[in-house]
Amino acid sequence: METNRVVLDTDVIINWIIQEIETVSGKELWKAPYEIVRQVENKSVFGIISLTTLMEIRFLLRRKKSYAVQQIEDDISRLTSIFDVIIPDEISLLKANTLQAEYFLDPFDSIHLSLCIGLKPITLISRDKDFIKISKQFIIVFECQTPVSLIKIPPASGSPS
Repeated sequence: METNRVVLDTDVIINWIIQEIETVSGKELWKAPYEIVRQVENKSVFGIISLTTLMEIRFLLRRKKSYAVQQIEDDISRLTSIFDVIIPDEISLLKANTLQAEYFLDPFDSIHLSLCIGLKPITLISRDKDFIKISKQFIIVFECQTPVSLIKIPPASGSPS
């Protein structure tokens, strides 16, 4: 069976969860992620999220957005009901360490990219221009601003997990 697999960067998921609107332009940053999540819910694509991404989301919502603990846990539960959760293994973490040593990546992005490399073919969607530039050296990446109809998610052979 062929499955199209997609991973959303943490910033894209946060945009969707908090229905973020860019302050200067008024652009609704949550709309493109919403469309992608809808495709995952409709099983048009297979959505993957890592445990470390869930941890980063929890951290950002607590510290940066001051969300209530129950709301955060409800959002995490919603994500785990929509996306397949993967847990980084020691090989992924070692690869992440190498990536971080070679490129200007924060720990979460290095783990995220390492997991994506191990899951190829896969499509990563992000808003982080620096992360996109580095990731494009290894995998297919689209900016979240790209219209959903133009995002090409490659099929992967076999079972998605």
